[in-house]
Amino acid sequence: MTKLNRLHALILIAPLLLAGCQSTAQRIADCKVGDWTAIGHKDGLAGDPPDYVERKDFCDDHADDKKPAATGSEAQYINGWAQGNWDLWSVLGQKDGAAGMQPSHYDVHVVGDEVRKHRTPLNRPAYDAGWALGNSEYWKTLGRRDGTDGKPLSQREAARAKAAAMQLRYDDAAYGDGWQIGNRTFWQDAGYTDARNGTPDSEFRDRASAARAAGVQVQEEAYRAAWNAEIINYWRNLGTQDAVSGKDFTARGKEARAKGLKIYETEYRLAWEARLTDYWRQAGEDDGYGKPFLLEDRIANAGRNGVFVIPATRSVYTAAWEEQNARYCVPDNAFERGRANSGMAVDVCRAELRNQLKHAYVSGQDYEVAAVKYRQAVSDVNELSSRVRDNRNRLGRLEREIRANLEAKDRVVNDDTKRQDARREQERRELSDYIQRLERQLDDARRWAERHDLQMQRLRREIY
Repeated sequence: MTKLNRLHALILIAPLLLAGCQSTAQRIADCKVGDWTAIGHKDGLAGDPPDYVERKDFCDDHADDKKPAATGSEAQYINGWAQGNWDLWSVLGQKDGAAGMQPSHYDVHVVGDEVRKHRTPLNRPAYDAGWALGNSEYWKTLGRRDGTDGKPLSQREAARAKAAAMQLRYDDAAYGDGWQIGNRTFWQDAGYTDARNGTPDSEFRDRASAARAAGVQVQEEAYRAAWNAEIINYWRNLGTQDAVSGKDFTARGKEARAKGLKIYETEYRLAWEARLTDYWRQAGEDDGYGKPFLLEDRIANAGRNGVFVIPATRSVYTAAWEEQNARYCVPDNAFERGRANSGMAVDVCRAELRNQLKHAYVSGQDYEVAAVKYRQAVSDVNELSSRVRDNRNRLGRLEREIRANLEAKDRVVNDDTKRQDARREQERRELSDYIQRLERQLDDARRWAERHDLQMQRLRREIY
């Protein structure tokens, strides 16, 4: 990997490494691997000062075995750290250079929170090296944009003036490289656009003449390569559109010849026929699910609908119709449509299936009636169960009060306490009777729920 590519990769991870210390789990994993160059590189890239002793002590504390670090591990760590610190500052420099910042932005990093928090050792040479790469990238990007916009290479003078105004180092070679790439893109886009719009490639002469007059470099090969690649798609798209809009190759070929446009008849016809095949298949699917076999009507009205009849029309429509009709004409579907009361066109199904489908449909309707009753019965069960539970709790509290009152050692027995005992005993009997009535109602509700559930199961089971 080249140094530039490595910096491009590092530029994505440096902010994450600066955002916080490495996790303990990751540090332990690094210890187990035992690559001290990689360990040092991580510390340097994270912005930490070199600290082999701390790293070694950490690894010793967390090692599965107490083997000492390999000979030369300290030197490996220092070398890795130096490279990590270099990569960190190079990445920062490259980001600043690519953003069009001056090299003096280094001083902003020096006093930044991350550098101060990590006590990151400074490295101006690394920053400057990265900044130079970023600065070239900045001017290459600007050149590419100007080239893509169809501006002449003389636009570099405006770029040079911009650099002077920004007090920024101007990289003419990078701008020129970017402009060449952009200029090629400009001609590729032109070729693609003309072909996509059905414009003959003879339009290139006018484009080239206008470009030369504006001082723009002409790249005929790029234009024609893009045009030739896209013109095939133009004819395919045209065939796809025409198939369902009442047009065919005869009219399109005549128009193309009048314009001097290159013709791809085979591609057009293949796309045209593929679209019509899809159309007739979809028509068969649409009709097959609950509609009669309408092929003859569709063929008769094809011209009015802007479509064509092709040799495969009958076989494609018929196969799709039969497949969907088979899905429609099944008892399960009739049963569900009966439940939803959405209607069932049994007449489109085979004669031997119709009675079964009618029965399944009616069963679905009966099932839904039973389901409503079942849900009501379940609701009654839940409501009565709740009332029984509440009143049993109430009865329990009342019985505890009666028992506690009778067992009280300091209880006074007189007419008032006797009347009070009688009222409580009466309340207890009435509450017990009420609970018994509720329990009988609950048993009835449970039986009705079970009865409706069994009816639903029977209706579902007997559709076949």
